[in-house]
Amino acid sequence: MTGVSKILAAVLLVAGIVLAALAYYLASRPAPQPAAAPVAVAPAPVEPAVPQASYPVVLASKALQAGTRLDADMLKVQQWPLALSQGYAKPEDLVGEVVRLDIAAGEPVTNQMLAQGLARQLHAGERAVAVPVDEIVGAGNRVTPGDLVDVFFSLEKGQEVQGSQVRLLQSRVRVLAYGAQSIDGPPVEADKPAVQRPAATPPARSALLAVPVDRVNELLLASRSGRLQLALRAPDDETLPDRNLFAPRQPVMAARAGLSAEQRAALADGPNRAFAGDSLAQLDGPAPQPVRRSGGGGSGPGGGRSIEVLRGDSAQRVPY
Repeated sequence: MTGVSKILAAVLLVAGIVLAALAYYLASRPAPQPAAAPVAVAPAPVEPAVPQASYPVVLASKALQAGTRLDADMLKVQQWPLALSQGYAKPEDLVGEVVRLDIAAGEPVTNQMLAQGLARQLHAGERAVAVPVDEIVGAGNRVTPGDLVDVFFSLEKGQEVQGSQVRLLQSRVRVLAYGAQSIDGPPVEADKPAVQRPAATPPARSALLAVPVDRVNELLLASRSGRLQLALRAPDDETLPDRNLFAPRQPVMAARAGLSAEQRAALADGPNRAFAGDSLAQLDGPAPQPVRRSGGGGSGPGGGRSIEVLRGDSAQRVPY
């Protein structure tokens, strides 16, 4: 055998061995697992839609100006997705309240938009007026908010006052506040910790009274020119003095000429009467009579002598 034949025989032998080993390897491998069939996934059930919660909210049905007293036709209710912490759910809870801010149409009415404090305690035509008090003036400091009092005043003889006097000035006056106490609740200091509050309540120095607007002038004149005295009265005592039995006081400002009958009647309205004013010279007595001047060069009506007496803004001729 030649050398070439030997090499070829060796190559064939190696190739046979390799093929035999490959055949053995393939025969000894485990059979491949069949692919798993796809599993059908059922769709998730659809949840029913949950209705969104809604809350009734009271709105202004039209534009409202500050100072308006609310009525049912000024309000409406709408459902909102949330409730207002300072809002209202029922219009009847707001009827009679007074707004202190301008409210636009469709705007919710909240607690901050309503009049608060003592202003809500005033009746129509009343004003809250503070007067100075002490233990004597305040009936031994027994006056409390909500009481009814009569207001007396005393005047000492002076340049504008003919003689010392004491008279009843106003009857059945409601006390809104006395010192730190108020008819609408305890003072703010009561909410503070005890360590921050004074050890003793200071004595009252003022009282807040609900006074008709046409009587404010006389109360201020009496408190500044004389001395007031508050007298407690029974709540069920409704007796009042008849002012028509006495001569009326004339206003400081005279009405202009040429008024119609309707305008003259309006002069008696509270605000107009308050605007016309009162004078101390008239507060101490009846209205002075008009001066009658005679042509006798200073003689009185009976022919005797007379002297003209000036009292504040009025004049009176007195015979002597």
